[in-house]
Amino acid sequence: MRMLGDLALQTYWLAMQAARPLLPLFIARRERAGKEDGLRHQERLGHTDAERPEGPLAWVHAASVGETNAVLPLCTALTERGFTVLITTVTTTAAQTMADKTSDHAGIVHQYAPLDEPSIIQKFLDHWQPSLAIFAESEIWPMTIKALSARSIPSAIVNGRMSDRSFRRWRKFKSATPSLFGRIDQVLVRGEEDLLRFQELGAAKIAITGNLKYDSPAAKIDPEQLSKLQRDIGQRPVFLATSTHRGEDEIVLQAHAILQKAHPNLLTCIIPRHPRRGENVAELASQEGRKTELRTVSGNPSPSCEIYVADTLGELGLFYSIAPVALIGGSLLPVGGHNPIEAAQQGCAVLSGPQVFNFREVFGVLEGADGCLIVNDAAQIAAAVTRCLADPLYAKSMAANATKSLDNVGGAVARSLAALEPTLARALSQSAELVKHPCNTAA
Repeated sequence: MRMLGDLALQTYWLAMQAARPLLPLFIARRERAGKEDGLRHQERLGHTDAERPEGPLAWVHAASVGETNAVLPLCTALTERGFTVLITTVTTTAAQTMADKTSDHAGIVHQYAPLDEPSIIQKFLDHWQPSLAIFAESEIWPMTIKALSARSIPSAIVNGRMSDRSFRRWRKFKSATPSLFGRIDQVLVRGEEDLLRFQELGAAKIAITGNLKYDSPAAKIDPEQLSKLQRDIGQRPVFLATSTHRGEDEIVLQAHAILQKAHPNLLTCIIPRHPRRGENVAELASQEGRKTELRTVSGNPSPSCEIYVADTLGELGLFYSIAPVALIGGSLLPVGGHNPIEAAQQGCAVLSGPQVFNFREVFGVLEGADGCLIVNDAAQIAAAVTRCLADPLYAKSMAANATKSLDNVGGAVARSLAALEPTLARALSQSAELVKHPCNTAA
């Protein structure tokens, strides 16, 4: 079985090498689509102008905004442990999150993640020489894991998550997974289901440490921006829909039409999951005859605005602060849902569609504590929003239940650090040896 696994990895290695000449074109195409940073796209190919800081360096990889927010408290703890942290992300939104939240933290450096191609990974590792590598959730890249193992660089997965879709995909390559997952030194997972799935795929040293997202600090809100937004909205009732995907905006607009019969001055705010969709959402609303404004064009909503589209990054916390109730998108269609924790932290009552298979655990906690409502269509959304607008104490009670239930399941950062202690000690020891014997550094 191990031989078959190594053969599969070798086949993947050859395929990625063959694709190497096409990767700049791949990056350029993503850049045109707004998915890559035009000023820093070379980082995806292993190039960088940034210098490696001296001393032990922990490489932490988190693909998108959710994973980034989850690992930031862990990154801060690692700096206190003596590491400089190099955090890599894939999306531009995650990079912006990093810039906003770590601008005053000298111990954390950001780069875009290198593509999983052998020569790119080797170039990346040659430059940064990480003392250990930590990957968030399900970021498992074969060439990267293999290269780390070959260099005896300790590796770990934190907040390990194996979604239904990912599990089905990995099981198709079951002959290869023990060879790959067995190279990872530690796998720290969120719960029992994830543990069993990682075990089946061949991971060896696994522990349940809980969900890091429960320990994510509440977003910092600019008090001046909040005051201005509250002033411009005034006493108007507000319904918020966040992280919406194509096909969900229509449902939100249907709910708005129902709600407006009882609340003629209702302001519905829509924050699309991808800000570049903002113009499409605004056009859709305008076609229905709604007075619509884009945040990037109009600033704060005017008194006549009915549908306000916030096509910006990093402002979810601001809008959760001004709305009594929010629908978390990605849940009315089979997308899998999005994280409701930030809404609860800002005292906003949470509504969600039923399609939350990527966040089953979180919504299970909230539902068990009466901390959210599951809605299936526009009529149910309108009914839930009507109740929250008519009874502010009910909305506040739901948000308070959510916050309390999340507090009760916190502590994953401390448990993860305790479980990682042998790996951290090994990394620090190896780093000290490299300082004593620099000739051993990988070329």
